[in-house]
Amino acid sequence: MNKTIATLLLLKMMIFPGCTNPAKENSPKGKAIVVKDATGITVALDKPAERIVCLYEPALDALYMLHAENRIAGIFNDVYTSEELYPYYSKLDDRIRKKQLSTPGSNGSANIEGITMLNPDLVIVQSAHEDLAQALRSVGIPVYTTKVEQYAEVFQTVQDLAVLTGTQKRGNELVSYAKDEYTMMENRADTITSRKKAYFSWAYGRIFSTTGRNSMMHFCLEAAGVENVCKFDLDQPNINAETLIGWNPDMIIMWNDSPNEFYKKKELGEVSAIKNKQIYNLLPMFFYNPHTLKSLNTAISIHNWAYPNKEVDIKDKITQITLQLYGEKGKKLIPLI
Repeated sequence: MNKTIATLLLLKMMIFPGCTNPAKENSPKGKAIVVKDATGITVALDKPAERIVCLYEPALDALYMLHAENRIAGIFNDVYTSEELYPYYSKLDDRIRKKQLSTPGSNGSANIEGITMLNPDLVIVQSAHEDLAQALRSVGIPVYTTKVEQYAEVFQTVQDLAVLTGTQKRGNELVSYAKDEYTMMENRADTITSRKKAYFSWAYGRIFSTTGRNSMMHFCLEAAGVENVCKFDLDQPNINAETLIGWNPDMIIMWNDSPNEFYKKKELGEVSAIKNKQIYNLLPMFFYNPHTLKSLNTAISIHNWAYPNKEVDIKDKITQITLQLYGEKGKKLIPLI
């Protein structure tokens, strides 16, 4: 555990003995806004959050889709340092372009003092970092934890953040639009009699790290009408070359890597996707994050690669989705697609 977090928790226990989890003990009675986060803890606010510190990228993305960016008071520092994030968020927010928003750490190692100095009425973190969430709650700061590994969790995060920011109308519009698009894709997938077999690999050279059936990327493959060759009920299982050869996928989808990562592996030369050069890349990463509503872009692109249709302009479709998800500000993103 982060030393700063541990110190804060120790001080809290000394000052308020017996108060082990105030977030669970405090009653939300009389609060105007009440939601439960990914860990089942109640988040209760008197009014929509006006100063939000967001330390998790899918949630930050959702805030911009909800048009709640004016409520953001702090972000995680990767937004300024990542080539996959800064060029895009800088188009959505002039404060990010000028690097004016405070960055009190990253998702797993935040600066508690830096966060409290921003006087937030809500902090958003990934559910995996419950020690950070607990430390913040212990000093009276409302925390919403989120998890976006499954289809329902992605929508739940958007809906919860809409409630917490008073943007329910926009949230309903986003969810309805995405669900309608997915319904159309699923209906189309049902008509495919011979499905292509697909293998997915994560970024940064991890070609043997794939997506199992307990993942949002698996959902994207299913919506695209292709068969995920990985049968494991895991999120991101690691395999070996022999397993990939045995699966023999028709196509490979990569996450921000060069197809050469596969082509240079001589032992994989007889894999159908490699032999027939059916390797595709989800780039730029920003537009295809499967843990956001942009999973629509991911599924539609994979479908188009698997079953090409000359009448479909995939770039035009990605443009339409981007404008629907981000609204007017989305126009600034279009040249980067």
